[in-house]
Amino acid sequence: MKTRVISGALIVLVVAAILTAQIYLPVILVGFIALAGAVSVYEVLWATGICKNKIIVAAGMLPAVLVPFALQGYINIPLGVIFTVYAGIIFALTLKFHSGLNMAAVVSAICLPIVISFAFGSLCFIIQNGKMGIFHLLLVLCWSAISDTGAYFTGVLMGKHKMAKVISPKKTWEGFAGGMFFSLLFTLLLGILFKNAYGYDVEILYTLILTPLFVVLGVMGDLSASLIKRKCEIKDFGKLIPGHGGILDRFDSILMISPFFMIVLNYIQLIK
Repeated sequence: MKTRVISGALIVLVVAAILTAQIYLPVILVGFIALAGAVSVYEVLWATGICKNKIIVAAGMLPAVLVPFALQGYINIPLGVIFTVYAGIIFALTLKFHSGLNMAAVVSAICLPIVISFAFGSLCFIIQNGKMGIFHLLLVLCWSAISDTGAYFTGVLMGKHKMAKVISPKKTWEGFAGGMFFSLLFTLLLGILFKNAYGYDVEILYTLILTPLFVVLGVMGDLSASLIKRKCEIKDFGKLIPGHGGILDRFDSILMISPFFMIVLNYIQLIK
């Protein structure tokens, strides 16, 4: 527990430093997110043992590096081009190394890097979307970290009915309800803070309406990652963060939250 707390504190400090630095040099955040996405691809393909071909894994890390820079306009390459070229590369590599690959490795090498790179790229877009990216980031934290923490403590205190007994034995419906409650509470408090303390015109009703949807999406991302770990018979994706596991272990909920939130922000302005 001590190691977990110390690691968590260091993570917060590092993220805070990067968010501060990106105010003066935005590309720093893009590079950090691209690196995190690339490491996540490595964890899910190589570290889990799904694909033991170094060339294919290295190719899989490529879109994770490119997509954040493309979404922010640092490189003028449409996402469709990146993913199409990537698919061509992977198909060529799987044909070349087919004798050492099973179906799980082939499908995972094609699909997982695209999902992960788009999720991390979307997170980058959310944070750097306009002047109030910090508000968007805090919303994501309410829907993911706050929800997860609330679910954990509620589940420990009152959890009886298993949500996904095989995939994630510790998750309960009581914990899910607790996570939803705390996520709604903190989302409301966040909206009130930005509206009253900072004078921004926050669409509090919209954020509260969106909260249940994104909490569910976060749980889906978490359970999807847990399913992969369960099938690979591992506890964590990596050991990069002592007491926490790998990068993807900390960011699994954004696999679903970030892409959908990016879509929402293209149609709804939550803060003015």
